[in-house]
Amino acid sequence: MTTVLVLVRERPELAPRAPRDTPLGRAAIDLRHEGIRVVLGERVVDGRASGWEVREGAWAAVEHVGVQAAHDRYPSQTWPEAFERAVTGLAGRPLGNPPSLTRLCRDKLRCQRFLEAHGVPMPEVVSSAGFDALRAWGVGFLKPRHGGLGRGVRRVLPGHDLPATGPGAVHGVDDELILQRGVAPPPDTAGVVVRWLWQRESGGWAPGIPVARVSREDPVVNVARGADAVRASEVLDRSTLDAARAVARCACDALASLGPTVLELGLDFAVDRDGVPHLIEVNGRPGGRMKAIADRDPLVAAAHVEAVRRPLRYLARM
Repeated sequence: MTTVLVLVRERPELAPRAPRDTPLGRAAIDLRHEGIRVVLGERVVDGRASGWEVREGAWAAVEHVGVQAAHDRYPSQTWPEAFERAVTGLAGRPLGNPPSLTRLCRDKLRCQRFLEAHGVPMPEVVSSAGFDALRAWGVGFLKPRHGGLGRGVRRVLPGHDLPATGPGAVHGVDDELILQRGVAPPPDTAGVVVRWLWQRESGGWAPGIPVARVSREDPVVNVARGADAVRASEVLDRSTLDAARAVARCACDALASLGPTVLELGLDFAVDRDGVPHLIEVNGRPGGRMKAIADRDPLVAAAHVEAVRRPLRYLARM
């Protein structure tokens, strides 16, 4: 049986939730039937991991299990030393979504320059002191250079203050701010943003179900701030999704040049008033946003579990 480690932050005082209650748990149950053992944890030394696995429908503690590969779902920005220990402990075994990808995607400015160099179009981006650019654009979005899970993002207009730094992904630590050209939203909305999960599979890339976040009032368009999440096909024309698909495939192919273990990417598209999608960023640690609607949509719930299985299955077969 092949064993794949999912690198996650352990909380020693709490056992994981019941496997059937989470997509990862259900995926682990299914993969075990395929001969793939899934272990969750961060303690790994010389290619042997300790943590949790599914056993008889429940999570059970395991110690010193030999692993053939691992997939990175670790909060390494907050716990960098623990992450480095875990990566060192893998002793050269394949790591899904390697640190080179994570570092590039976290640096939104460097990632955009990389994609632009590979012919992927994106709205212009400049440093936060881009007063001249903002006057030309009319509207922009100020956001942390290294991401912030939606924190610190705000819409700005000519004449607004453009600070050089602001809150970022790590609580209590300011990040450099960058300015990206704003996209005029569709009629009767403050903004529509599509998150589309793409994953590597044999022979190419498998797109997930694109999820649209729609806000009538907030141009930041974040579910945590009140935006609605729906299947993108419910609110966008097929031509819009076809255009996004073409750009997504180009971006995925470009980032795949970083290595064979670039396995999953979350691409965010802002849709303009004419229904044209604009790639605004790529996430190397994607949530997929499918979980936002999985509870009320059985098809999305099934796709969510498959999205968890796919990279682990790919790693087990490398």
